Parts: sequence; structure tokens; C-alpha cells
Amino acid sequence: MFRPAASGKSSSLLQGNICCYQQVRNLSRRRLAYPFYPFKRLGRQHPKKHDTNLKYAMRQFLGPKNYKGEYVMNTYFAVPNNHVPNYIKPDIERGQALRDPNTGKRLTERYDGALVDAPHNKRLEDVSERRQLQPFPSNPHCKTNYMVSEELKAQIYNDIETNGLSTQQVSHNYGLKIPRVEAIVKLMKVEKKWEKLNRISPDLKVMSETLYKMFPLFVPEVPANRENLSEIPVPQKALSSRFLTIAESQPFGPVDAAKVLELEPAVKTLEKLSTIGEHSEGHIEKKEHKKKVVYGELKEGERSVLKFTHAKVGEVGHRYGRVLRDNKKDRKIGFNELGQMVYI
Repeated sequence: MFRPAASGKSSSLLQGNICCYQQVRNLSRRRLAYPFYPFKRLGRQHPKKHDTNLKYAMRQFLGPKNYKGEYVMNTYFAVPNNHVPNYIKPDIERGQALRDPNTGKRLTERYDGALVDAPHNKRLEDVSERRQLQPFPSNPHCKTNYMVSEELKAQIYNDIETNGLSTQQVSHNYGLKIPRVEAIVKLMKVEKKWEKLNRISPDLKVMSETLYKMFPLFVPEVPANRENLSEIPVPQKALSSRFLTIAESQPFGPVDAAKVLELEPAVKTLEKLSTIGEHSEGHIEKKEHKKKVVYGELKEGERSVLKFTHAKVGEVGHRYGRVLRDNKKDRKIGFNELGQMVYI
């Protein structure tokens, strides 16, 4: 930063004051984000060794490398395979991130570099289930959802496709929301179709099995795991305040509040949610208009077929040169009854 300083000396060439600039240094208020728990710091070192306490703290957290360059002694190195997420917990472990990969005992690094048993930490032994499902240490409101097991998926698919149950009955029996039940049935159909066409590669199987073991499983018998079937996402119009003057004796209920906010009552919204999906009780199949379709020739080695559908100009696509609001950053968004993001 340069600050001008006026001088009282005159100049015959400029016929005015001479301005000289003096450099002013301002100290930044930003500080390095050192760990909040105690850690070893660097002592006197060689001037050519450009090391910092922040890098030194990171090496203490990661632990020693093996011959492959992997930090096998770090608690978060291995992928969990017991359906218990292994999220980072710095507020509980307080720097005790090393463990013996064979015995599982906690280790700590001494000042001479040797690894010894870490002091007893009772908080690491009594971690609650809710804390284990918390991916971000500073956000207790974010929680990992439960994954539906393969046996439960097959049972839901069998109840709907074979036994002919509706999604409302299955949702009430297992405590899963109707859109999730519909998604399970559709994905099971896709999986069975891919198995017949031999499209499931070995890499896809390995990735699926690894992710399946990383997350907790949904247990219908546990009341805490069951989803709230009457939950409705908060509409965008309900986030703003409205002021209305009414008489003291005039009744004002939820239906009146919905009219003021220009929303439909919650009862109608729940009725719509209960009829979503092709396997619901109140589902009415829409008659689709027949359209002329032309398929391209499928050559040897190709899996996709080109499909050409007749359509009227103006009903599909966009006019050339038209500005699309999808490209704008200030486009307004909202959420529908299912909690899905939609453009307003």
C-alpha cells in the first residue's frame, strides 16, 4: 500500500508541489489454522530446511509411510467393511489418529519418533451412534442416511411385483417413504435387466460391494430408523412472512393459512404424495398419444439404436438464438412436494 505525502519544496519544472510516496505495511489479521489439540512443534533446524509447524502437525496426524508410500497406521486409511462409517472425529480423538493395523490399539508418537501406546481415551470408546453417522464434525444436523439391504430390496420387489401389494402398504410395513419404495422397484428392474444382458462389469461389482459395506443398514424393526411418512418439505412461499388483520373472534386455521400463502392444504399434498408412482393405489395411467417413430439401423458391435420421433415445430426444443435462463447464475430455484429442486 502506498500513501502520498506532500512536500513543501517547489520545483521550477513542475511549478507545484513534489509528491513522494511512502510504503506502509499493514499486518494481516489472518492466522494459520493450527490444530486445536496439543502437538509437537519444530525446534531449531537448518536454515535451508524449509519446514513449518503446520506440515509437521500434518505428518504427525498421517503417521509413518510404508514402502508403498501408504499411511497404513492412520485410523482413516482402511475402508470400513462393517457397515459403520469411519468419519473423522478430531474433537474426540484429539490427535490420536494412529493405530496398530494388526491389533487395532491406539498409538502415539514420542518426541524421539518411536510409536508407543496412546493414553486411555474414554470418549473414543463411548462414541454414540448419532456421532458415528455425522460426516462433518462442526455440523451436528447433517446425518448419513441408512442403506437398504439387498435382502430387504428383494423382499420389497417381491411384495409389489409378485404379491401385488401397493406402495402405500409396503411403505407402511417397512417405514420407507413412497418415492424411495418406487425407486427401489425401478432400480431392481434395471439390475435384473443388466444381469440378463451381462452389462455388470467386475469393476462395477467391486465398487458396489465396497460402498455397500461403508454405510449403515436400514433395520425396519428399529423405530429410530423408520422414516417420517407424513413429512412435507417446506414450500418456498412459506419461508417469507405474511401479515393479515382479522377480527379477534374470527377463526383462523391451517386451511386459512394455506389460502393466505397461496398454497394447497397439507391434506391434499399428502394425498398427492400417496398416489405417486405406477404401483400406488390411486394411480391412474395416462393415455399416451401415438406418435410415429423411426428407428435407425443397428450395426454390428453397437448397443444403441437411434430413435427419431415426429413432433410439431414449437412444441419441442428451443428457437435458435433464444436466451435460456438455465445459463444464468441468478435463476430462481424452488422445491416441490418431494423435496426435489425445480426451477421457478
